[in-house]
Amino acid sequence: MKIPKAIAKYIDVVNHPGYYIRVEVERMKANAQEKMTEVISKLIILAAIALLALFVLVFLSITAGLLINDALNSAYLGFLIVTGFYALVLTILLLVKDSLEKQLLQMAKKSVVVPVKNPQQIIQGENKQPSPDQTSPESHQEIKSNGHATAEH
Repeated sequence: MKIPKAIAKYIDVVNHPGYYIRVEVERMKANAQEKMTEVISKLIILAAIALLALFVLVFLSITAGLLINDALNSAYLGFLIVTGFYALVLTILLLVKDSLEKQLLQMAKKSVVVPVKNPQQIIQGENKQPSPDQTSPESHQEIKSNGHATAEH
């Protein structure tokens, strides 16, 4: 009698749990390392872009200050106006800081954390939607108003 592949896998896990655990730990380490490498490379690129954008902003600010100085026939009013503009932008950012932090944190969590809705996905190493025959027992339960889970009939 031939043992189906799925049952053979579970028999293997029962007979050699240490090996299975080591393989899973190594797989999770490799996934974590790959994700960290991706995050670090994106941060390096983002830092380079931010630095170049800062240089552009500084030189545009100097240019705007000089143009306003020339238009107002002043040696300092243009720079004062540009400085006032940045002070206004800074004040607005300080006022909405908490809201921006929450939004950025949510965006960061969504981009780094991959939710697993089905334990079968961990075993398969996939992040795809499970097929109907792979749904977990929890998905067949319904929460009633009293808070207890009951199986659907």
